[in-house]
Amino acid sequence: MTSTNSTETIAVYGATGTTGGYVLTELRRRGLTPILVGRNAARIQAAAAAADLPDAQIRVAELTDHDALVTAFTGADVVISSLPAYVTHGPAVLAAAIDAGAHYTDMSGEQLFLKQVFDEFGPRAEAAGVTLVSGVTDSNLPGDLLGYLTTRRVAGPAEVVLSHLSKSGGNGSKGSAKTVFASLDWFRSGGWNYADGELRTGATARHAEMTFPGDTQPTAVAKFPQPPVLTIPRHSDVSYVEGVLATSILDTLSGFTEEIIDTLPDAPSANLRYDLVVDAFGADGRTARGVVSGVHSYRDSALMAVEVAVRLADGTAKPGALAVAEAFDAAEFLDTLAPFGITWRIEER
Repeated sequence: MTSTNSTETIAVYGATGTTGGYVLTELRRRGLTPILVGRNAARIQAAAAAADLPDAQIRVAELTDHDALVTAFTGADVVISSLPAYVTHGPAVLAAAIDAGAHYTDMSGEQLFLKQVFDEFGPRAEAAGVTLVSGVTDSNLPGDLLGYLTTRRVAGPAEVVLSHLSKSGGNGSKGSAKTVFASLDWFRSGGWNYADGELRTGATARHAEMTFPGDTQPTAVAKFPQPPVLTIPRHSDVSYVEGVLATSILDTLSGFTEEIIDTLPDAPSANLRYDLVVDAFGADGRTARGVVSGVHSYRDSALMAVEVAVRLADGTAKPGALAVAEAFDAAEFLDTLAPFGITWRIEER
């Protein structure tokens, strides 16, 4: 439903996790009282209390009960989905949001889920008159927006390379580890790149080294399944898009097991500063580099998701599944993140 009120009604599924807690904190800061949906009423109530949201509505619904989820989301303008392993759990929340007539956003980081959003759920959302903006994270949202902006600084069709660079060396959450494990073979393989009008698997990264901001020496990188590989070609003139990540990080996936995940802390490190780097190589030989520098990967993802949700609630974005840059003005959106210490810049070479 599209709200005609001045206050948005936002439902959150998965508010009991680390990122969900940041979502609740930001909703409270904005003066919004959410509908909180999940499987365990006691845990949801504890999350609401921790965020000082005593008036939040608590609605219990299992992921396996579609009708209960639809009922829980009924009355919401927007649903924010905060889950681990969207390839496994995400479709249930998304399908229910559409059937409840609510716009939708999430903090997924999986190419496979994002493709399902566009291919399967996009037409359903368009028919229902609601908008889906999936994959709102500290890497995906800046990657898509910077992809839009940098490709317009060079002659097309451009070649685009994206990388997420940790600046603190801290660990992620157990939920993030479960997300990777649910699609482990996909992450190990490097996933999709975009080349000559289609998504492709199997190819190695065209760029084996990247010199990151502030570095004088290059870092060895390898192909990594960044979701903006799917979104940037929707709105920008590109011949090739790939995601890469430092090989030192990717090497840790070789021995990833459920037993290792069980030993990981539930919460991420307190210091998770990062750069999201997008390089656009123009057909004219010029290069534009866009960089978003953030404070904390999980906090920032939550802030971005709430900003998207509030914008979706006004009902001005066209129905269907959209990339962030299709739904909102790229530069203006990035500028709104400045009060949170999230900065961006573009350099031309």
